[in-house]
Amino acid sequence: MCAVTTSDSCAESETAEISIDPNEEDVDDAKKMSGDGKTVHCDDHLTPAERRYIEQREQIDVHRLAKVANKSHRDRIQDFNQYLANMSEHYDIPKVGPG
Repeated sequence: MCAVTTSDSCAESETAEISIDPNEEDVDDAKKMSGDGKTVHCDDHLTPAERRYIEQREQIDVHRLAKVANKSHRDRIQDFNQYLANMSEHYDIPKVGPG
């Protein structure tokens, strides 16, 4: 084992503080989002069409989730059973040619 002098350890800590770690930026972004309780959207780099697309997509998702949330477990099971009843059997051999 080699001994580390205080000047070496001090120099190492200074370089560690100066170096930029890409993971630190992610942590800072997470702190920004969790601090307010609201998500911070970086829409500055988006075009107006992209913003409209994102807004429209969020509205569609909200409507779809509201529709799914209104169904009871019994309704979901009935719909799934109906879906299975309408499917063709996977083990049936389809007729390909004449005869």
